[in-house]
Amino acid sequence: MHWAHATAPFVQFLSPAIVQAVVEDNELHRIEWTKALQERRIDPAAYLWERSPCAFPGVRRYAGSREIAAHRGHAQLDENQSINALTLDDNDYPKQIWSFVFRGAQFSKFGPADYALAHLADHKDHGNRFAKDFQVTEAGDGPRALFGLYTCPSNTVYTPVSLIKPTDFVGTIRALLVRRAQELYGSFCEILPPYLRIPQPASSDWNVSEFKWSDPVGTTEHIQSFLAFRNERLKKLIEMKPGPGVDSEGQR
Repeated sequence: MHWAHATAPFVQFLSPAIVQAVVEDNELHRIEWTKALQERRIDPAAYLWERSPCAFPGVRRYAGSREIAAHRGHAQLDENQSINALTLDDNDYPKQIWSFVFRGAQFSKFGPADYALAHLADHKDHGNRFAKDFQVTEAGDGPRALFGLYTCPSNTVYTPVSLIKPTDFVGTIRALLVRRAQELYGSFCEILPPYLRIPQPASSDWNVSEFKWSDPVGTTEHIQSFLAFRNERLKKLIEMKPGPGVDSEGQR
């Protein structure tokens, strides 16, 4: 509990208006992008569930030694092996929206000093903790890939480097931060796919209201520039020849 109270005030969430802009733009493009992903043998439900805040549908983090090697150009994946993604990434795409919000430009490998990006809910298949962290609903018989959470701005926060370990490995703190995200964004989007629900805290001591939080950060000043950037990037990725080996900037 001490760690949670020490952590909460320093975790930086994006302003709800920023996330809402992404959700609304996703809904405008849902039919178009769903069809495009299906044509590339990619499961749209992994990225574009209803009112999804996924910033880059079709982009996911690489996982495992083979995908890491392919991403870095040291190997090739089997051409018949579906990666269920337009491209694999090395943690750059989730930072793009943050970079646009605060710099008005795309991410360039440098972030705020002494802060690091942290994901709240697992987004990779291997070792995923979703069954432990969340409640699986009756819709749980459907696709369970969580790749879309990788670029959801509702699923990323910036936190001091010294606090990364608690958010990574302490389940109660992860759950608290997810409930905070739900409080901020839940009125206009679904921060998790439809087959997952956020459980209630074990006791009232873990209610979001019992903790001190900093105000959400950022404004919508540059959000249209970000949306234009991401829509153009997605267009290029969709049109690109299928296959692994695409770097974080979408170029071979």
